[in-house]
Amino acid sequence: MQVEVCATSLLSVKNAAAAGADRAELCAAYSLGGLTPSYGLTHAAVALGSIDVHCLIRPRAGHFCFDSDELEEMLADIRMVREAGAQGVVLGALTTDLQLDLGALKAMVAEAGDMALSFHRAFDWVVHPQTALQQLWDLGFRRILSSGGAETAFEGLEVLKNWQAAAPEGFEFQPGGGVNLQNCTSFQAAGFSCIHLSGYRSSPPIRFTGIYPKNDPFAGQSVGHSDMAIIKAVVDRIKGITSSLR
Repeated sequence: MQVEVCATSLLSVKNAAAAGADRAELCAAYSLGGLTPSYGLTHAAVALGSIDVHCLIRPRAGHFCFDSDELEEMLADIRMVREAGAQGVVLGALTTDLQLDLGALKAMVAEAGDMALSFHRAFDWVVHPQTALQQLWDLGFRRILSSGGAETAFEGLEVLKNWQAAAPEGFEFQPGGGVNLQNCTSFQAAGFSCIHLSGYRSSPPIRFTGIYPKNDPFAGQSVGHSDMAIIKAVVDRIKGITSSLR
């Protein structure tokens, strides 16, 4: 089983690679569900050369129905990450009646060229999953990140199993959402070939040594990273290795 780590910083990418993960889904703004990573982060992550980098393409928080200006922005971002050398992109676009936005997806797939294509958790919103499965396959997608339409992938496990059974051969569902050390082997036992987790841990607050305003303008804003020990524990458990990081 492969392990993909949702990484929002260069430290997170380094930790994912050091922990033995197979792939980093690179993005920004973890608290918003992930947005397109910056030019600088993308280039730095790819330059490490230690782990495959698949970049999330999502221009803003909120719903997955994008207008023409947002589509142009996403096409430019795909071009940027492709030229930076990323191995894959993670895409998604829906119409207001919760079907795949085939026009937008075709344009993005064309811009992606030969990069690997994953469809993100917008799939959990589609009203006709079986139809969407075949459409995504025909477009060239080979992986779907999903929680089975539930709050967490563990809660949606039975739906995920049904979707995987109905998918074309070679198409893999990647459970994501609340995947952790306690439930990771449930997905392995169910026959899934990869899982997705963040291993996110908030960093300790820094101590300001200069003049600081009375009211903290950063209160409630989390700064953190994908923790190496959390990721390694999951990797080791599904591979049957006794972890040395605690």
